[in-house]
Amino acid sequence: MNAPSYSEALEFAIDRSYEINLDMLRSRNLHLGTYNDYLVGTYPPLKAMGDLDAERLLNKVASSIDLYFHIPFCNQYCTFCHFAKEINPSSERVERYLAALNKEMSWSDAALAGRDVETAFFGGGTPSFLTNHQLKTLFDMTNQRFDLSRAEVSFELHPSLVKHADAADRISTLLRGGVNRFVLGVQSLDRSILRILNRGHGVEEVIQIVKLLNEMGVENLSLDLMYGLPQQTLRSWYDSIIGLLDMGIEKFNVFPLMFKSTDPVARHLARGRYQFAGAKERIIMHFMAEHILTKLGYRHGPIFYWTKRSQPHSVQQRRKYDSWNDNNLVPFGVGGFGYMSQCQFYNEADLDRYLSRVEAGEKPVWKGVVLSQDDLMRRTLMFALRSSGVLLSRFEREFGVSVEKYFCRELEILREAGLVCISNDGVLSLTAAGNINSGAVSLQFFSDNVLERVAYNDSRITDKRTDLLEKHDYSPAARYGSSAEMQAVFR
Repeated sequence: MNAPSYSEALEFAIDRSYEINLDMLRSRNLHLGTYNDYLVGTYPPLKAMGDLDAERLLNKVASSIDLYFHIPFCNQYCTFCHFAKEINPSSERVERYLAALNKEMSWSDAALAGRDVETAFFGGGTPSFLTNHQLKTLFDMTNQRFDLSRAEVSFELHPSLVKHADAADRISTLLRGGVNRFVLGVQSLDRSILRILNRGHGVEEVIQIVKLLNEMGVENLSLDLMYGLPQQTLRSWYDSIIGLLDMGIEKFNVFPLMFKSTDPVARHLARGRYQFAGAKERIIMHFMAEHILTKLGYRHGPIFYWTKRSQPHSVQQRRKYDSWNDNNLVPFGVGGFGYMSQCQFYNEADLDRYLSRVEAGEKPVWKGVVLSQDDLMRRTLMFALRSSGVLLSRFEREFGVSVEKYFCRELEILREAGLVCISNDGVLSLTAAGNINSGAVSLQFFSDNVLERVAYNDSRITDKRTDLLEKHDYSPAARYGSSAEMQAVFR
């Protein structure tokens, strides 16, 4: 491997960082502070949702679907994680949850019958927390209801799995169950950072689990890596990337740390317990990764995703960002969010409420919204911009209106700031500066109506450190304001 040296990568990244005019972007509200930045996970976001009749989800199910299964169990509480989880539950609690998952799946049997399953994703939490017997139960009941034989089936692994004597048996169970893509949460190869994050694994476990997966013939492996972490330096960031490249990793998910007031890492930031990278340093880290991976033949896309292979990073990501509104994401489990029949919705995010509602025979929808034509256009634009871009002619065919006319004001603001561009073949896409500021770009396309609903529901939250609405709202809208306001909320 002929990777760029640290000094070369750093010099390149510093030079590129000067292309990002932070002062100008801040003056135009087009750069979100480190603690305010967040990707759009759903549109409209959770804080703009209300009550939704679950039966509405079955009215117009697409012919092809994507499945998400949430496994909310972990051995430890990672300081940056805000997804639904429970730490070290009893085996009886896990078995009860799996039974509830099975019952929730039965609710949509008739509506989903005959639909092609394009992807299935098992996330968490820590899905590999499950014992071998529990994994068999999970995949037996899933395969009884869905034909996964032609689907991309992804499963999140924690490196600590390799500490278990039956790690190979569990991976074999997953492979027999249909898993053909593994996602390994690593985040960093700096031992001190892993301890601060309370990750529950060290560098050796990462090396061992990658080796085990290779020995078992796993060919589709993607690793999560994060920058902007506590005590992370430019050198330790470089060393983590190179260390994983030395292991032969061909796919990466490279994300910046994003803060939620419900997470311990937010309190670490507010109290000054650890040193965190500022905006400029995070930009340099972004460009360091870009330079190293590009030099070694990796392709970028969608945003934050890199692959060395000729095919896309994953079918899951392509479906999420590029299929527009013609696919449905069907979630099962606590805290899962989905998109069905032109409705964006969340399942119950509290585990006890989820269990009680499913056991009572209900579909556990917590919040949701039926999307208007305006919502659909905005959702399409935000998601497609984070991948291959918006083909203007396709948009006009789909919605009967020109992007440049409908979003004239927004595009003028973003183009003048150098955050988006339109190619000669009519594709609207993010620039390098737009990639780094994608949360702020997305926020430009939020409708006034959605922003008003977000502001109203946000104003009703009494404690942003514990509120479930705050915890599960994946959006840059109604965040934490100024540095002083952030300090007050995060502490």
